[in-house]
Amino acid sequence: MAEHKKLKAYRAIKCVDKTAHDNQPQLLLEADILKNLKHPGIPTIYDVEEDDKSYYIIEEYIQGQSLEAFVLHQDCISIDTVIYMALQICDVVKYLHDQKPQPVIYQDMKPEHIILCGKRIVLIDFGISSYITTHGNTFQKFGTHGYAPPEKYQGVSCDVRADIFGIGKVLEFMAEKMPAEESRFLKPLIWKAAAYAREDRYPSVEALAAQLDQLAEHGYQNFQQKQNKHLLTELAVAGTHRRVGVTHFAIALTCFYNQYQSSCIYQECHQSESIRLLAAEEGVCMREDGMVVYEKFRGMPYYGDGIEQRAAAGEIYVQDYGIHLHELLEEDKQLIIIFGSRPWECEQTKRVLERVCLREKLSLVCNYGDTAQARKMARRYHHRVYCFPLDTDPFRMTREKRKLFQKMLLHEKW
Repeated sequence: MAEHKKLKAYRAIKCVDKTAHDNQPQLLLEADILKNLKHPGIPTIYDVEEDDKSYYIIEEYIQGQSLEAFVLHQDCISIDTVIYMALQICDVVKYLHDQKPQPVIYQDMKPEHIILCGKRIVLIDFGISSYITTHGNTFQKFGTHGYAPPEKYQGVSCDVRADIFGIGKVLEFMAEKMPAEESRFLKPLIWKAAAYAREDRYPSVEALAAQLDQLAEHGYQNFQQKQNKHLLTELAVAGTHRRVGVTHFAIALTCFYNQYQSSCIYQECHQSESIRLLAAEEGVCMREDGMVVYEKFRGMPYYGDGIEQRAAAGEIYVQDYGIHLHELLEEDKQLIIIFGSRPWECEQTKRVLERVCLREKLSLVCNYGDTAQARKMARRYHHRVYCFPLDTDPFRMTREKRKLFQKMLLHEKW
């Protein structure tokens, strides 16, 4: 920080030693980018100077608190505050992406680079920003771990979706301080913005902003109903073999929904003692209505064909059919098939998948974390195959399971 003697105004000065040759081109590129930008969310650049030892960028001094400091000092942040900030960030990034003739990508989105000046948000530090040209962009293998997109580490040129990934991670950071009943409305947007594969992200920052606008305008309950109105309320899970992990997968999916998405009930749809045996365990509650409750899990044991339950509005059933796949072939349900990868299982798996591979509402899951077998089956049947990780506790939501279910939600539109 410096003071302009005549104007009695503060300025920020970025100084780079001329002997640090690697930094000179990037400093000048930063100055070149900033001098053409006029937006209330971007610092104004006043001058570029040099002497025998250093280069200097003189720019507007932004007085305020970083988003990182703001969030860390809050006990709770409302969804309205998060959306208000996110829309301002989107507005700044949209301005950068709309630059002519060459869009600008920021490339270093993180909470400490976002400054809160009252109700105004300012994006600072354009040190690794670059133009997007017809030949790609000036690739910078820099960024902050956890906020930089995967492609930054893969040696490929970044595009506007790198900034969308960064916004998604900033939203995720803010969502950690939101009430759970509010953050769940925001999480599907976060997952799509910060998807690992950039083709799975929002195609533009306008698309993300439109979803945020819709969430704010229609209210959170109405937004969720609108988003889910075409989604099925029943997900049927069946396996190609006994002990292939159908119940384990169905319980884990139920816990994921209840923790991150929406109200979900596991339903046992074949004669099995699994849920009744669970009810006998310490810490598990069998309610008067017959529901078994344990941590994030809620499940109904099999009570026979005469007992039928329907999902309430916004509620999802994960239905465990065991190996009784034949009961589902004529029904128009979203079907999830679990198959194993052991040599003695493969022939039966092939016979089953050949019967159902053309089905429209179908998801395939290879158990035991066998990625090689999953890729082989995907090539054979021209269908996306997910790989369920090796797992010992279906009730505990690991990072690997969470990432798998998020990916399935994005692709399968459940």
